Amino acid sequence: MKTLSEMKTMRVRSAGWAAVVLAVLLASGAQPAAAQSMGPGMGHGWGRDSGLALPFLIRAVNLTPEQDARVRAILSSHRTATRSTMEQLRKAQEELADKLITPGQVQAADVQPQLQQIGQLREQLLHDSAQIALDVRAILTPEQLAKAGQVKTRMQRLRVEMRQLFEQARP
Repeated sequence: MKTLSEMKTMRVRSAGWAAVVLAVLLASGAQPAAAQSMGPGMGHGWGRDSGLALPFLIRAVNLTPEQDARVRAILSSHRTATRSTMEQLRKAQEELADKLITPGQVQAADVQPQLQQIGQLREQLLHDSAQIALDVRAILTPEQLAKAGQVKTRMQRLRVEMRQLFEQARP
C-alpha cells in the first residue's frame, strides 16, 4: 500500500508531466547538438499537441555552425527565466496536491487560487516556448523552414498512425 507522501508525489508528477519535460529540455541545456541525439518521445515539451517539436525540427533542418551557435544562445538566454517559472509551477502544483489530499471537505473554491496560479504559470511557459520557437525560426532560411514544414507534416502522419495502432490493440 502506498503512503500518503507517495500518492502526493505521484499526483504532482502526473499533473505536470508536459511542463516537466519542457523544464528538462531547457534546464539541461537542450541545444541543437542535444536535440540531434534525442530518441523518440523527446521534444513533447515543446508543444506536442500543437505540432511543434522544436528539437526534432532543428535536427531535421541541418543548421550551419553559425545557426547552431545562435540557437544555443537563444536557449541559454531563456533558460534562467524558464527555470524560475518551472520552480514556481512545481510549488503551486505541490500546494494543490496538498490541499486535495488533506482530510476534511475541499470545495472547488478552496483550490481556485492554486488552479489560477498553475494556469498562469503554464500560460507563461507556453508564451516562453512560443517566443523561443519564433526566435529560432527567425534564423532559419526559407529552405530550412520548408524542410521543417515537411518534417512536421510527416510527424503528424506518424502520430495519427500510432494512435490508430494503439486503438486497434485495445481490447
